[in-house]
Amino acid sequence: MNLFEALAPLWILIVFLILSILIPGLLIWFGLKLIGKNRSVTRCGVANFAALTLSAVVSFFLHFTPLVIFLPLIAFIVYFYTLKTLLDVGFIEAFAATLIAGIVVFLVAVVILILFGIWLLFTPSPSQIMHMGGVRF
Repeated sequence: MNLFEALAPLWILIVFLILSILIPGLLIWFGLKLIGKNRSVTRCGVANFAALTLSAVVSFFLHFTPLVIFLPLIAFIVYFYTLKTLLDVGFIEAFAATLIAGIVVFLVAVVILILFGIWLLFTPSPSQIMHMGGVRF
């Protein structure tokens, strides 16, 4: 085993970590661009990652308190407050940017599902053809 084979899992981890910062950063950057704010993609991605991490840590510690009842609301507020602070935007602007990013993800998912559904409708596999061979409608 050479060094590249030994470090391959580490490289895969680094690539996925970079993608997990850049893709949400691109989506939040797009949302901020639509509402008229100009921030960099990496700043948006790192701010999103930091806000998510802080929100997860706060949620973890609140699970051991009676405040667990209000945990979704508290995590929501912590996430958006951190995001607004790191991006130097208002609370409503941070909310609008993430809402736009969520709508973009939803629309991309719908398009992919439609394309995958069309592909499944018109390209049956050989096992489906053989399995349905003796069936009469």
